[in-house]
Amino acid sequence: RDPDTGEGMTDRQLRDEVMTIFLAGHETTALATAWAWYLLAQHPDVLRRLEVELDAVLSGRAPSYEDLERLTYTRMVVEETMRLYPPAWGFSRTALAPDRIGEYDLPRGWLVFVVPWVMHRHPKYWDDPERFDPERFSPARTAARPKFIYLPFGAGPRQCIGNHFAMTEALIIVATLAQRFRLHLASPQLVEPRPLITLRPGNGVRMAIDARTVYPSHA
Repeated sequence: RDPDTGEGMTDRQLRDEVMTIFLAGHETTALATAWAWYLLAQHPDVLRRLEVELDAVLSGRAPSYEDLERLTYTRMVVEETMRLYPPAWGFSRTALAPDRIGEYDLPRGWLVFVVPWVMHRHPKYWDDPERFDPERFSPARTAARPKFIYLPFGAGPRQCIGNHFAMTEALIIVATLAQRFRLHLASPQLVEPRPLITLRPGNGVRMAIDARTVYPSHA
């Protein structure tokens, strides 16, 4: 409901919002998980820690929404993946009134481009920014970081409406697959990001899949 008027959505507005979440969300979530497998395949220590958590929390059963708050390292893996490879790598905002950013005057109506790809790799805010390190998103390190440095879903009143839905999808996908399978790069390959509307892996990521054994004894 509108916070000022209390007016609810019409059926058409509600349908449009739901369609936006599903249509805009499926590609971005698929890209985030593709980049996650690409990174995990190159960092066996991170993959092993992820598997230990999944075995301990899930003990071989399928993950549910109620499990997500306990899958803390899984969330850290997904968040660090989106730091290095944010599916929404850049977006714009329109100046509603004249403004000034740093040394630059911004007339009304001009566009400001916000580029998470750059913000997420800025050495002022991220130590060794090119390194894949899920520990960056431990609660203590996250709390110490400025609010608008990590922007995979944008920020402010125009933040992505589907951010929680997307994170839920990504966590369940990663938990489901990593629990049962190991994905390896099928051959030595350099996957170059292709910044289109979303950040795609150029020419895809070729991977081989092996089954893995679940070890409930880690619980």
